[in-house]
Amino acid sequence: MHSRRCYYNLFSSFYDWFVRLHSGDRQERMRNFLAEVACLQKGQTVVDLCTGTGSSALRLARARIRVIGVDFSEGMLRQASRKSVGCSWIHWLQADARALPILSCSVDRVTCSYAMYELSGIARREVLREVIRILKPAGMFMMMEHLPPRRPLVKMLYLIRIYLLGTRGVRSFAGSEEKELGRFFIRVGTITSHGGKTKAVIGYKPIGDGPQARR
Repeated sequence: MHSRRCYYNLFSSFYDWFVRLHSGDRQERMRNFLAEVACLQKGQTVVDLCTGTGSSALRLARARIRVIGVDFSEGMLRQASRKSVGCSWIHWLQADARALPILSCSVDRVTCSYAMYELSGIARREVLREVIRILKPAGMFMMMEHLPPRRPLVKMLYLIRIYLLGTRGVRSFAGSEEKELGRFFIRVGTITSHGGKTKAVIGYKPIGDGPQARR
């Protein structure tokens, strides 16, 4: 954990540049796609897990909803804080996504952009259990990930991320996200962006004590 935190602290200085290179999305269409799929409504609370430098959280906050951006890297959150000066809708929280200091059944949406592939199978299931815990009944979880890119250089960076920077269980998860999320959520599905460069996999917390809610 300490070594990974150090890595992300260093990575925070050029993380935004890497994402722009990886996605080719200089106009942040994918962040707009995230906000569109999230179906945000006034008065809602959204938790953005593994928020990084806060780009997704900042886009979500334009809807004038309460956004909590969570990351375990102080370096990432430092960059996020610099980008959010004057935005009173966002609260930055340094925490482990596997043990969130957030009340059960207290949030309407949980989002996670470009981070689930970097979790081991065990860690990912622990995070998903926390997501189920903090979501209100019928609340939505949405993870956003890049589709495999076509440009050679960007594709190489993508594969490095999946096969080297990612951890055990990532290869089996990439491409079969619906199956794993189906163990925790109902009405699981995938939506592809208009440009075909990214996808959002969504699921909803069961109402009541269904089998997914107990996992």
